[in-house]
Amino acid sequence: MVEIYYGVPYAKPPVGARRFRAPLPAKPWGSVPLDGTVKPNACWQSLDTSFERNAGVDMWNANTNKSEDCLYLNIWRPDTTVDSPAAGSGDGEEIATSSSHKSIMVWIFGGSYNSGSATLDVYEASQLAVREDVIVVTIAYRLGALGFFYLGNGAVPGNAGLLDQAMALEWIRDNAENLGGRRDDITIFGESAGAASVGLHLFSPISKHLFKNAIMQSTSPLAYWAVMDTTKARARSLDLSAQMSCVNDTTSRNIDDNALLTCLQALDAAIFTDKQWDISGLKWFDITFGPVVDGTFLISHPATLMRKGDVKLTNVIIGFNKDEGIYFDIYAFKALQNLTLNGHLTSSEFDDIMMTIADGNRTFKGELVEHYCDDEDNSYLNIVDATSGDYLFKCSIVDFALQYTNLGGKVYTYSFEENFSSNPWPDWMGVPHGYEIELIFGIPLKDGSSNTQAEKNLTAHVMSWWANFAKTGAPTSENDGHVWPMYTAQDKEFAVINADGIHIAKRLRQDECELWAKHTASSHTVSELASSVLPRDVESSETPSSGRAHSTSGSQVEQVLIVQPGPQHGGGTRQGGDSLP
Repeated sequence: MVEIYYGVPYAKPPVGARRFRAPLPAKPWGSVPLDGTVKPNACWQSLDTSFERNAGVDMWNANTNKSEDCLYLNIWRPDTTVDSPAAGSGDGEEIATSSSHKSIMVWIFGGSYNSGSATLDVYEASQLAVREDVIVVTIAYRLGALGFFYLGNGAVPGNAGLLDQAMALEWIRDNAENLGGRRDDITIFGESAGAASVGLHLFSPISKHLFKNAIMQSTSPLAYWAVMDTTKARARSLDLSAQMSCVNDTTSRNIDDNALLTCLQALDAAIFTDKQWDISGLKWFDITFGPVVDGTFLISHPATLMRKGDVKLTNVIIGFNKDEGIYFDIYAFKALQNLTLNGHLTSSEFDDIMMTIADGNRTFKGELVEHYCDDEDNSYLNIVDATSGDYLFKCSIVDFALQYTNLGGKVYTYSFEENFSSNPWPDWMGVPHGYEIELIFGIPLKDGSSNTQAEKNLTAHVMSWWANFAKTGAPTSENDGHVWPMYTAQDKEFAVINADGIHIAKRLRQDECELWAKHTASSHTVSELASSVLPRDVESSETPSSGRAHSTSGSQVEQVLIVQPGPQHGGGTRQGGDSLP
């Protein structure tokens, strides 16, 4: 059995004069018990209505009301007073032996810093908590402009969303013993923007002491979109302010930031999500607002801090899915938006897309095509998926694993490569971004699941590896039957996870990422490319093919869609899948 507590407040509602400000601790609720049966509000965001009536989209949209009053967490813990098998377990299925003080796993959802929710069905943690005898906590944090608006001064210093996460971690640490856990045994884990957030906590003097282990799924804090340049962040914030008539001349050096803040705090929250997609300069996979180096949460850029060795050294799992890029490609490129065409691309469409990925640099585009055509499966679709996936996600993971290992951290890397029958997207999309999440939370093991027995078996293994890592700092044990070696700078071994369990691959994506690193080191324009308009973070009242199109300058490229948000705002994590940066 499991005890579930929804909607536990960890901070005061960030409304009115608290908008954009760092969070303050929630007031004690005293003798009046909380109603822990009602799922809390999601933080304000837009809903993704692309690909109408598509379960792969809907599963990531917020499933509760949206509000600025959203700083709550949810808790799942095994009921140790009841000697009963886990819900949905079958005879003979192994359940972890209950311990008096349990490890705590804290989930940070993804969604491009613009969308997501801690209450999505895919994050329902009953199976993970009971079967693995751990306490699971999912936390909410402010998103988009309301979470990452930045003026670069005391009025709006930025990173409110990350400070929310830090306050939630502090609440969990301070209350760990009361929950039946241990304050020194907390593992944080997340996917996409949630994984980038996990990584940023490794560097932050505010929060690096609030947890023990870290798991990053599908990205690292070294991804180009994980941290935004402060000049760009202020320019975007002023651009949005002008959209909402709170400032006239965004280039003026005499802007009264306090007066601007007063104007912004008087506006309805919905206008921020409606207008943020109208700011100028959005490019391919561009997030609108995100973390910055603020001098408080982040003292310097993670890449700089990594070079200096100024990072928490601990046990880390970090990895990616086989087909990370394709989920975003179907949003970005019109030629891929008819899902019934099995990802077929003409040579002209392929050339246009690769020019976009190469940021209009025909020489680099040629290098990419030549290199990626050497892969075993060099169809147009697979080249597009591989190049975009490496650039957006995988190469930052390869980079992080090597640098962190060289500093003395203990790293376990993986590539998840099993396409489950419950994946709502067409088979030609493979194993997309975020679709490992349902395994980690044990969704295929729930009553009524249509997954095959082989899929359920793999789910049980993956869930056990994640939980065992939280308990011991290593994903597998001597009695596990599978071997997941620690990553080393010499062998660069990845655990490739599929229906057969684990097999080992060395130097995974190493050559491809060296090509990208060579180019990005010599090109500032490529690093400006985008920041990951994670599809599910945007909402549109239009179908993808009719959304507002933007083309990158200086290249003969296919139109790239920035799907406009509509009146609602959701996004984030799927009810059977996930979320991103």
